[in-house]
Amino acid sequence: MLVVILEILRFFVLALALGLFIRADRSVSYGRRGFLLIKIGILLILFGIFMEITDQLGIPGWGTVADVHVNVYLTKLVGQLAGSFLLLVGLWYWLPSIRTMDEVQEELDRARSELEEHFLARTRELEEEVDRRCKAEAEGRISDERRRILFENSPVGITHGFVGGRFVERNRAYARMLGYDSPEEMAQAQALEGDTFSHVVDPADVERIVSQARQHDPIKPMTVRMRRKDGEIRWIRLDMSMARDHHGRNYYFYAFALDETDRRERAEALARSKRRLRSILESLPVGIFVVDLKTRTLSGANPGALAMSGYAWEELRGSPCRKILCGDATSCPWMPEEDHVIVDESCLVRKDGSRLPVLKNMVASVVDGRKSLVVSLQDISEQKRLEELREDVNRIVVHDLKSPIIGVINGCRLLLLEEESLDAELSGMLHLIEHQAEKALQMIGLSLALYKIEAGTYAYYPEPVAVAEVLREALVNLEGKIADKGLAVSVLLDGSPDRGQEGAVIPANPLLLESMIANLLLNAVEAAPKGGEIAVTLDVGESVVLIIANTGAVPLGMRETFFDKYSTQGKLGGTGLGTYSARLAAGAMGGSVELSVSDEEDRTTLRVTLPAA
Repeated sequence: MLVVILEILRFFVLALALGLFIRADRSVSYGRRGFLLIKIGILLILFGIFMEITDQLGIPGWGTVADVHVNVYLTKLVGQLAGSFLLLVGLWYWLPSIRTMDEVQEELDRARSELEEHFLARTRELEEEVDRRCKAEAEGRISDERRRILFENSPVGITHGFVGGRFVERNRAYARMLGYDSPEEMAQAQALEGDTFSHVVDPADVERIVSQARQHDPIKPMTVRMRRKDGEIRWIRLDMSMARDHHGRNYYFYAFALDETDRRERAEALARSKRRLRSILESLPVGIFVVDLKTRTLSGANPGALAMSGYAWEELRGSPCRKILCGDATSCPWMPEEDHVIVDESCLVRKDGSRLPVLKNMVASVVDGRKSLVVSLQDISEQKRLEELREDVNRIVVHDLKSPIIGVINGCRLLLLEEESLDAELSGMLHLIEHQAEKALQMIGLSLALYKIEAGTYAYYPEPVAVAEVLREALVNLEGKIADKGLAVSVLLDGSPDRGQEGAVIPANPLLLESMIANLLLNAVEAAPKGGEIAVTLDVGESVVLIIANTGAVPLGMRETFFDKYSTQGKLGGTGLGTYSARLAAGAMGGSVELSVSDEEDRTTLRVTLPAA
């Protein structure tokens, strides 16, 4: 019984295997013949097992035909042997197909993987292409919008269109440049004219623009005349760029327009000014040299400078400036400061080696983009000659004046030798004549001293001088004028009234000191009104302070020029030299003179300060 159960169990296992093979038959692609033989072989084996089960059950008459056990043949031969043979043959055919199927499956898996990767890559490419195109479209829209904004709002005039004028568009700046309120107004005006280029004055300029636009060569900027809405002619500069078609022909243009009328007028005015300046410089009798400050060489000279120096410009170009302008080949006498003019007397060394006295004006400037020194020279040789002649005349006059004055002095002294025989009045007159003649000699010497002070050649040698005595003597000489005007004069010496006491001795030049005090006192006497007052104060301490105050305020228009040469107002016979010479004398002695005026008190005060030691 156990054998039957096992055979039945084996039968169902093989039947299940057969069912699985049958179920898998639809998916078999390779080795179908072997797969079919396997199924038949399993079926025959099942038949053999079934025959064995029936044999084990002992069913009477089963499997016996004419006393021959047919089930033995069916079980052993047909079932087991034939089924096993077909199963082995099927496996022989089918098993290689399994390997082929694995290889095919691997190839399919690899192909599917590659296809998936290719699909993913292609998908990514498509996504990137779509994204790129979306971005390009967005950028194109943004670029078009930006270009439109720039075109419409540009401060520079812009026009673009097809070559030949079939379509031309202009922005607002272009229209306003030509006096129109908008591009539409300009387009309407040109439509009425029937010409896109009606605003161009010269038709030849239109032909030139179109012909150049059709050429393949780069287009150079051109300047044409255009007519504004009000009829005014303006010079317009056009800078054009071209777009070409697939044949390489220019078919579209962009042009930038700039109004150059003002710049052109300024340039023409500047050119005229340069020509006028050059003609002025070339016609000036003053010599002008231009010195390059970096190289210290001559970089320019006008005809006047060449005439003064005796050189031709080819001989001077690039030569050191100091050799000609300064006469010194080793050093430069002046370092220029910007906006600072230096005036000096010097000598110009001429080509023949002679020296020409000149008045030199030097100023730093920028010439042709380089820091330069502009030196103008004025020939003062004639002035020098006249000065020398004046000095000679002065020396002659002084010499000729001294002789008769000395003769008068000597005559007075000879007469005074017999003073016992002369009456007192005549003797006094002779003494007065002698004294005044000596004063005249001193004044002649003073005039020479003042001239030297002006020229800056005066040598000051102080001597001990009793300043109070000089003051008293000056007042004595003015007694007549003081009495005529009824002036009240008060003198304080170191804070005390003057009673003839001895005063301090100070270092000074007696002639200059006496001249200064006399001129200031005379000015006070002449300026004071009749019945006025003059107060003189002399204090000697660390410095000598002399104060002369008089009633009567200096006129307002005279206060700024009070000490200037030839400055006078309201005085009959006034020369304007008294206060000028007084200031010169004070300065030569190391002192100063100051003026103060009080309109409330109607008073003028002069304060003289001199060194006391």
